[in-house]
Amino acid sequence: MGLLCALAVNLVGAAAIYGTAGFATPLIAPLLGFSSTGIVAGSSAAVAQAYYGNLVAGSIISKLTAAAMLAPTP
Repeated sequence: MGLLCALAVNLVGAAAIYGTAGFATPLIAPLLGFSSTGIVAGSSAAVAQAYYGNLVAGSIISKLTAAAMLAPTP
């Protein structure tokens, strides 16, 4: 389950960040489980982060977290 969520978050996140030049990132990030306060517990983003453990700066998950924190949505 962790591997599949990690792949899904990375593929969809990369498409949102790089495929749309970042324009879709504030719309896609909350759907994956990123919020203005961080990663939502029980979401696919949380499962992906648990699978990876410590994340490095510049990774897809860290970019999605930063985008969700900069452009908060309800």
